[in-house]
Amino acid sequence: MKRWMATATLVLIATGAWAGNRAQGTQGTKNRQNAQVTQGVQLYKQGNYAQASTELKKVVDQDPKNEQALTYYGLSLAQSGKASEALAPLRSAITMNDKNAEAHYGLGLSYAYLKQVPESIKELERAVELQPNNAYARYHLALAYNQVKKTDLMVLHLERFLQLAPDAPEAPQVKALLARLRR
Repeated sequence: MKRWMATATLVLIATGAWAGNRAQGTQGTKNRQNAQVTQGVQLYKQGNYAQASTELKKVVDQDPKNEQALTYYGLSLAQSGKASEALAPLRSAITMNDKNAEAHYGLGLSYAYLKQVPESIKELERAVELQPNNAYARYHLALAYNQVKKTDLMVLHLERFLQLAPDAPEAPQVKALLARLRR
């Protein structure tokens, strides 16, 4: 019996079938991870942050170098009130790709929730630099500038926010604030 198994194993290795099956298994894992990331991102975009973070954590646990999973896992944590937990995955995503605007946005948002305003401004400025039409990066950057009494920069970013997202739920409040400031 052992001799038969050894011979069968040698035949599989010699024909490349063993490597092929192993590659198919790896590809299947990647396909599952991609599907989980897609599902997690969809959940995030629908505002279902808790479910998104649960789905994306599975991918991050299996593949801690998956930049998209790290980014949206961190964003989901930040949006669900777990800003301190969001820092590590977002920092990891930025370490992999400093041009990841969403990760900079999420890190800036997390710092804002943690009342670390200078760090928040730095990350949100980078997000706006990388993605100038990101309305919410501009909105949150304006809020951070308000915290440090930089009214001129706050107004600039709020005006751009309104241009980019005139129908956003925050738009009426932003318009009212800008009207008060112009008086």
